[in-house]
Amino acid sequence: MKRIVMGIAAAIAALAASGAVLAQQPITLRGITPWTPDYDLSKGFFTFQQLVNEKLKGKVTVNYVGGPEVAAPNQQFQALKNGVVDVLLGAAAYYRTEVPMAWAVQFVQKTPPELRKSGWYEVMRKIHLDQGGVIYLANTAAGGGAFRIYMAKKLDKPDFKGFKIRVSPVYTPLVSALGGAPISMAPGEIFTGIERKVVDGFGWTYTGIDTLGLHEVSKFVIDHPFYSLDTVILVNKGVWDKLSPDLQKALGEIAEETERRHAAYMQASLKKEDEKLKKLGIQFIKFSPADAERYVRTAYDAGWKDFAEKNAATIKANPGVLEKLQQLGR
Repeated sequence: MKRIVMGIAAAIAALAASGAVLAQQPITLRGITPWTPDYDLSKGFFTFQQLVNEKLKGKVTVNYVGGPEVAAPNQQFQALKNGVVDVLLGAAAYYRTEVPMAWAVQFVQKTPPELRKSGWYEVMRKIHLDQGGVIYLANTAAGGGAFRIYMAKKLDKPDFKGFKIRVSPVYTPLVSALGGAPISMAPGEIFTGIERKVVDGFGWTYTGIDTLGLHEVSKFVIDHPFYSLDTVILVNKGVWDKLSPDLQKALGEIAEETERRHAAYMQASLKKEDEKLKKLGIQFIKFSPADAERYVRTAYDAGWKDFAEKNAATIKANPGVLEKLQQLGR
């Protein structure tokens, strides 16, 4: 943590030296992201920043301190909680140790605005406060259908028997449930892994396979996406509690607008990604309606089962919470 503090302090000093820190602003919130600013999933932070700086000009300013070069993604939650930074665009994958139940967002099928209407937002806000001691402000994910399986070989039905699939923890339950052999592998190793036939396919988010050149070795994608991205905007509780009620209300309204804008942005991005993949020569595998329904249902059933097993103690201590999350997220 000492190294993180020094790194962020250096970044803030650099901003100040360049004139980027607006000392005249009554309240300045320092923000950080787990990815570089140009990455798609980082955009939610900058949408929030823009809205705050425009709508609360003269009252609140959000300054961007940096990304993974300042602090490792899996250490940023502690930096937020300890007050080293004030605002974090976080991913549950990076802070599930501190807030295990946050991981449930991966299995929702609704968009962030729909989740607010269903009551999911209030449940997640309480979970983040109780388990992590932070304020859950906005969900900048895309809703259901953000993950897919890409293949070097074609298959005609949802059956991974005989196939070795590169996984992160996100994909393991589905691959195992469909009889495949899950192989843990870092993103940078996938290209060579497929070339050498160590794996036959890999799990990835909806966007970005061309960044690593993976379209050159994987010519098929199973076009039945599942799961949700898990990006959220979190605020340090001590900072939040010091804000006046009117500023808290204003930031809450900005959070809702951020969700609406980012949901539309992500849907447009996903559509563009499909068009790009087709131009790159990727063939889209479509199962029969019955098989497609079984494939997606298996993904969610296996995912929720894994989630329940890994959070058994918390779920047992909070009767009904699992069923409530499942109901509100569908």
